[in-house]
Amino acid sequence: MIPNIPFYFMFRSFTRSAGHLRHMSGTASQIIKSSEAPGPIEELIISKITAHLKPSFLKIANDSHKHSHHQPMQEASNVKESHFRLDVVSEEFKGKNMPARHRLIYLLLDDEFQNKGLHALQMKTKTAEEAEKTKRR
Repeated sequence: MIPNIPFYFMFRSFTRSAGHLRHMSGTASQIIKSSEAPGPIEELIISKITAHLKPSFLKIANDSHKHSHHQPMQEASNVKESHFRLDVVSEEFKGKNMPARHRLIYLLLDDEFQNKGLHALQMKTKTAEEAEKTKRR
């Protein structure tokens, strides 16, 4: 089990009007949250990924509303924070293929999947070099 590590970063925030995203940046990383008031599962995801992967960029979007009409979600205890989309840029991914990168994130969030109603993640995982190549295209 991965230890519960406190969130050590202090950030300056401002609101981006389009899409209701909250942009947060500090000296080490840039984090874009899905809303002004993210829920407890989103905060845990951000905290764990930030503490363990030290991303230079993290974008999280709560897509739960897109899936709330699905039959399995009708009986679920958590319908507001069940589906997330993640973009993570971290040097911890260097030398790892995509399945290994995704397994790493699933391992970090195992408690959320097993006990807190997290149901699905859609992920883009890159190193800084890969992200830079994508930007230049």
